[in-house]
Amino acid sequence: MFCSPSKFALALSVVLLALPIIINAQILTSDLAAAGQNGAETVEAEVMANRTYVQEQSELQKAVFRSYDRKIRPVRNQSSPVTIFFHAYLMHFSVDQLQQTVLLNGHIYMSWIDEMAVWDPAQFNNVRTTMTKQWELWHPDLRIANSVSGVNQYFEISKRSHATLTSISPNRTKVEVYPNFNIKVGCHFDYSDYPFDQQQCAARLYVASVMSEVELSVYYNLEPSVMLGWGNQSTKRHISDWELLSVQANLSFYRNRKYSSTRPTSAFEAQSSWSLLLLGVRLRRNAPLFWLSLALPSLCCALVNVVSFLLPVPEHSVGLLLLNFFLHGMFIRDALRALPPAVGDTPRIVLCANILLPVTLLCLLLHLGSRSLCKFLLAQLNASPPSSALATFVRSVIQPQEEEEEIEKSDGGRRISPLVALRLCCALLLLVVSVPLLSPLFRMSA
Repeated sequence: MFCSPSKFALALSVVLLALPIIINAQILTSDLAAAGQNGAETVEAEVMANRTYVQEQSELQKAVFRSYDRKIRPVRNQSSPVTIFFHAYLMHFSVDQLQQTVLLNGHIYMSWIDEMAVWDPAQFNNVRTTMTKQWELWHPDLRIANSVSGVNQYFEISKRSHATLTSISPNRTKVEVYPNFNIKVGCHFDYSDYPFDQQQCAARLYVASVMSEVELSVYYNLEPSVMLGWGNQSTKRHISDWELLSVQANLSFYRNRKYSSTRPTSAFEAQSSWSLLLLGVRLRRNAPLFWLSLALPSLCCALVNVVSFLLPVPEHSVGLLLLNFFLHGMFIRDALRALPPAVGDTPRIVLCANILLPVTLLCLLLHLGSRSLCKFLLAQLNASPPSSALATFVRSVIQPQEEEEEIEKSDGGRRISPLVALRLCCALLLLVVSVPLLSPLFRMSA
């Protein structure tokens, strides 16, 4: 059935009147939805703006370490090694001559790339750096091969330092740690050049993993930094009796029970090789009191032996040499306190003391038997042919009588007695022997 025209016109007018109301309702609904979305964004921005640094770091670290395993090497491809860049800061050193050990103190800078502890800075308010505890991350198990600390070497390199994580990309993070170290290593010292000796000692650091897993490398091939003092003492190089000449960091590789400076060339060799880092120091002894305490007494003892032959009366010379024995004993006592242990060849000052003591004893015996020796030499001289050139020269210098006159005028010239001539010859011979004996003590160090 068809409706009448009047009813159709009424229905059309009702629809036309209701259409603007429906359109306005749709517009208001869309406006409310847009306003609600803008309000949510405003609230989120406000929350992010009011978030503290601690909250940001906490949320970041929760996200980073949610599925992190510090027992697994931080690389996606477990066939690739982790390269550890190493740099040392030497803060103090100490030398124990008796134990032949060197104590090194300072801190280490190590860095590597971690592919597990990663994040996208865009999702964390563009935060690119965070700090965490070292033991929460994978880190190389650094050890000392020549440590003399025994079981305490586990604590020589700190494992309680903090680590800095810097996001390089969403898939790569740079890790930096600064552990302290207090390493005591054994050395081989040679004191034969005392007090101008120079000693070298190196701490051998390594990781327990083979090179196919972890590899050590020197950070940009830089030499270790030396910071024995601060401010005005930044150039300090002396500690106690030693001067630090240089510090070096060199790589070495251990394979088949041999050390080599050649890096393994294949992956097969890397699976049975270990990388070692040699942190070596070169020291020079600084002993300014050596001249006063050791060298000068040696010189005085040698001069007393020479002067004893210049005295006119042998009895006076005997008394002077007995006093020299007493002084020499005191000198040896003080020298034993100052000298290093007997390691390597004998130092020159010890050789000098070993020779001076028997020389002093020989001089004492010469003075005691000088009269008898003089008579024996005169008898041998008289028994020699008169035409001998040596006999003629000796007779022209000394007086051939057995009397012990100091000087006697004969034929208008001066000649000395045989006893004085013998003493002068001994003094000259002793002086010639003492000069090369004592000269090494007074040489300047190279």
